[in-house]
Amino acid sequence: MRKLFVLVLIPVVMMTAKAQTAEKDTTIERLKIRTSFAKSYFGLDVFSTSGGTTQYAAPAGLQTVSFSGTTAPRILLGGTHFWGHADFYVAIPVARLGGQVPAELKSIFYGEGVETGFRVFPWAVEPGKLRPFVGIAFKGATFEQVDMEPNKTYQTVPSVARTIFPYQAGLVYAGKQFLLQVGLNYQSKNNYRYPISRTEYGDVETSPWSFNVGMSYWINSNGGFVSNYGVSYMKNGVKKLAAKKRLNCWYFGIGPSGTFEITKSEYVKDKYPFLSQESPGTFIPDVTAGRYFHRLDINVGVSYRRLRYESSGYDVKLNYNRRSIMLETYKFLGDYHGFVPYVGPTLAYENLTFTDTDGENVKTFATKKAALGVIFGWDIRMSRSETWLLRTNLRYTPNLQVEAEGKKVMFDQMEFNFIQLIWFAGRSKALRGN
Repeated sequence: MRKLFVLVLIPVVMMTAKAQTAEKDTTIERLKIRTSFAKSYFGLDVFSTSGGTTQYAAPAGLQTVSFSGTTAPRILLGGTHFWGHADFYVAIPVARLGGQVPAELKSIFYGEGVETGFRVFPWAVEPGKLRPFVGIAFKGATFEQVDMEPNKTYQTVPSVARTIFPYQAGLVYAGKQFLLQVGLNYQSKNNYRYPISRTEYGDVETSPWSFNVGMSYWINSNGGFVSNYGVSYMKNGVKKLAAKKRLNCWYFGIGPSGTFEITKSEYVKDKYPFLSQESPGTFIPDVTAGRYFHRLDINVGVSYRRLRYESSGYDVKLNYNRRSIMLETYKFLGDYHGFVPYVGPTLAYENLTFTDTDGENVKTFATKKAALGVIFGWDIRMSRSETWLLRTNLRYTPNLQVEAEGKKVMFDQMEFNFIQLIWFAGRSKALRGN
């Protein structure tokens, strides 16, 4: 958790430029600086793990066996910031290849999920230059195994989940239209306790090293902004919208959001210790709509997310279902060459349901409540007259819980939406008019 706050606060520390209004950047030279602050990219990479060791039950007691690594092709979506000195990205696995099963086990699985990361380049990414980077990421990792002679009392085995924070180092070569990247990842916390029955545990140790190599293409989202048209747009866009009464306007947005657990559940730790590992989190659509108020530079909106995830093993299945309708109000805190941070409070209506299925015995616990939280993040905003933009947001609603048999079941999740597409209704038509 502490590492996440470091990741979020780094951009704030880096904002040494004086805050300004977008419409002051009214020369081509200044627009070059503004539009080069952030550049988006889309691509693919290949991510490989290095295997590890696990233990299984044998007549002579616990035995140790090695398992091989796997390779996963991933979709990359990200963007460089601060004129090529920082990189925020999401890597989404689309398949899992390899992973030879040891002869002593019936099956084995180790996988790392959607990765959100941050990299720093001491020397800015530039076309024709090879640049080193260091960074950190967070993602979910899961492990599962089935012995050759499984416990015949139960039909299912658990997947041990955890959130990991691998460190990174590597090299990037930038062309005018593409990026080539190779990285080395190191995860210091790589020991697991895997329940080989409801009461017995074995040790799992994964290799701390993993590797990735990929290629991405720049997305020219700024189009021909560095031109006389861009200068005219910056000078006159706000005036046109003011004349058509579109400075205050409705907005709509959608983007993928990932979650990870902050607090473990007392109920699960006490009743099902073999399932007391972290929740794997989930990957969900984040839908929002609201009203932007130009003079105050404030958004007031509503977002909807539905989070569903489960933990299961040895014929126990724990289902978590959260429906959240959230009112969020946040203030933008200045304009740093198109990097526009914001922060504000949230008020949510939360519908929480927890279902405990143990064999044929099913128990459901639910509650509906109001909850306070916080939202913070940033927009990449060329002008306050834009018709669309890209937004990053983090949400946290503390102490979300359901009471089950006098104990807490936690729905404590940090939500991180790296790229959300925001569209401002009616602005395109207003800007096209005379």
